[in-house]
Amino acid sequence: MNKLSHPHADTEYYGQDRPEMLAFLPNNPKHLVDIGCGEGFFCAAVKSQFPNCEVWGVELAPEAAAKAALRSDRIVQGLLEGADLPEKYFDVVSMNDVLEHMADTEGALSIVRRILTTDGRLVLSLPNVRFYLNVRDLVFKNDWEYRDFGILDRTHYRFFTSKSAVRCLNQNGFAVEKIQGIPGAPIKLHYRMLFALAPSFFHWMRFPQIAIVARPKL
Repeated sequence: MNKLSHPHADTEYYGQDRPEMLAFLPNNPKHLVDIGCGEGFFCAAVKSQFPNCEVWGVELAPEAAAKAALRSDRIVQGLLEGADLPEKYFDVVSMNDVLEHMADTEGALSIVRRILTTDGRLVLSLPNVRFYLNVRDLVFKNDWEYRDFGILDRTHYRFFTSKSAVRCLNQNGFAVEKIQGIPGAPIKLHYRMLFALAPSFFHWMRFPQIAIVARPKL
């Protein structure tokens, strides 16, 4: 099961616009495809910021795909593996919290490489399993509880840290150009004081998500 067939995805997944991810897109993209686009709110945000960009989306859920079609130039309804996407056409492929829901990570990244131009960029976000609240529960509470949403979403096939995400992309033909943490809710003072004791060690534990920009290796 990927995020597009999530049993509670109607509001938590399909309706996200992810404005923070716009900052990671290259300047003036020409052709962008958002894989796992939900109801197309990120597609609409891209169109708003880059009116001349041709924006596609790939979405499994028929109802969400129908709504996304109103917010993008073209929607391909179905799984990525069977999507009719032109080769070497897109200068940007976006995947916002999608890769962790895919059973065949290597196959998905192979398709992304096939549809990207040689100088294109993959822009993606991933949940950070090293987030401090997750580590706290594991280390001090001896707990690893799957949930309907979030880092331990019960539909996740993969769990990533910043290091393992970079390794995964490197092993599948991508070179990471930028990696950055995405802040979540404000961190309580006692945790901030702890993190200040060893900033480099605790750096990635502050972020519930990771944003990455990568290019295909030549």
